[in-house]
Amino acid sequence: MYNFQTESFAPSFRAEFVKGEFSIVPQFSYYPAFNPINEFYLGVSAHQNILGYGDWNLYGIANLSYNGWINHASSSMQKAKFSNMGAELGAGLKKGKCLQPFLELRYNFKWKEANLGLGLVYFINCGKKKRGNKVMSCPAYSN
Repeated sequence: MYNFQTESFAPSFRAEFVKGEFSIVPQFSYYPAFNPINEFYLGVSAHQNILGYGDWNLYGIANLSYNGWINHASSSMQKAKFSNMGAELGAGLKKGKCLQPFLELRYNFKWKEANLGLGLVYFINCGKKKRGNKVMSCPAYSN
């Protein structure tokens, strides 16, 4: 993750639970102390597929998260505090089937900040595997 306003980088971890064209995505991001803002986000996103073409998929994002602003005391903001809420809307683009690189742009309305995310999603049990007499396939692409 990269925050344009604070010029900060963060590793982010997530899981994606797919149901048809909709996904629930719990995630955690941490902006380490070498950044101007030292904080973490713990939240959940809803992803809705908007447009698909071949292996490409464009999706919308709505996120609600808890924000722990670790170095809030050094801020010049009047009402800076440790515990905050974040709300973001955005869009993402991913490509592939089992291993999907993605690019996301989100906007946090409370803090008026834009974030760019770049990463990889791997779907466990993706592809066709036989388990007994049942054929398993990737839930993101089952028809």
